[in-house]
Amino acid sequence: MPVTVAEYLGQRTDVDDIQIEPVEDGTEVQCPFMNGYCSKVKKKIKPVCSVRKTDGTMWITCQHRLCATMNGPLTQYQTGVLLDIARTVFHPSVQPNQVCVRREVRMVVNEGTDYNADYIMTLSTGRSPFPGPDRFVLEMQGGGETSQTGRITAHIKMWENHPSRTNEILRQPIAAGTIETNAWRRQQEQFIVKGNIAMKTWKGYGIVFCVGAPLFDYLRNKLSDAHLPDLRSYNWTLALLGFSESTVDIPTSGPIPYRIDNNRLLFTNYQTFVQALINQGEPSLDAFSGTFTTLNGEQVEIPRDGLVEGQLF
Repeated sequence: MPVTVAEYLGQRTDVDDIQIEPVEDGTEVQCPFMNGYCSKVKKKIKPVCSVRKTDGTMWITCQHRLCATMNGPLTQYQTGVLLDIARTVFHPSVQPNQVCVRREVRMVVNEGTDYNADYIMTLSTGRSPFPGPDRFVLEMQGGGETSQTGRITAHIKMWENHPSRTNEILRQPIAAGTIETNAWRRQQEQFIVKGNIAMKTWKGYGIVFCVGAPLFDYLRNKLSDAHLPDLRSYNWTLALLGFSESTVDIPTSGPIPYRIDNNRLLFTNYQTFVQALINQGEPSLDAFSGTFTTLNGEQVEIPRDGLVEGQLF
């Protein structure tokens, strides 16, 4: 299914009041979402922040788009995202001066292997009067990679060199897709390891994952049979927060506004969630029986019920 370029260096492509201009590969240009230069442009990669799927949902294609973790002063954009998270996880009454974060926090797994938590979030009191954890690991995974990335690059080059370059040309459909499966595979280990570290560290700690709408929907469908308990008002230890495009205001030039989607929230128990991840699949007798090949090239029929005829051990 095709996609369209939704944001180019923080500029949405679906409005035409301001013409988007291309940037030169390898240069230093300010990222609209953090205090730093666009990492894609520096690497000579086209600065596509997000693409739009045919169902209208947004797929983030830059690791810094949702809420960058790089050190340096937090931008107004990052502060807004983090406050939105805190008010969803703790309580709507939480104020900015009450929300405390650390970024890129080292977490020890075993000797020679470390992980970094994107954020650790807590309140200035250190203890929360609200349901859920007092402190938690906060991970950001807005989206991930796309298929046929070369086609997206070729399309942008065509737009850059077009004699009548317009935003309309930039947002034309491209024969490429999003790869939710790969994004989810990378996140499974994060769920298990970082969440386990939080659980082991202290009673009252937890883990929160912020994901884009397509990834949330993919995961919700994958675990639809698990019947995970809704613990939002109770002692939850794991939360999944889905971010969607905000359509409250009329689209204007600039970044596409993302907000936590109240229809894409999951507050549940960490151990139950991990068990649901493990407890997938059905018995597959056909995979463990049938025609096998020995190491000297002979074919052997392995039955479903165990012993092979003439087996010596």
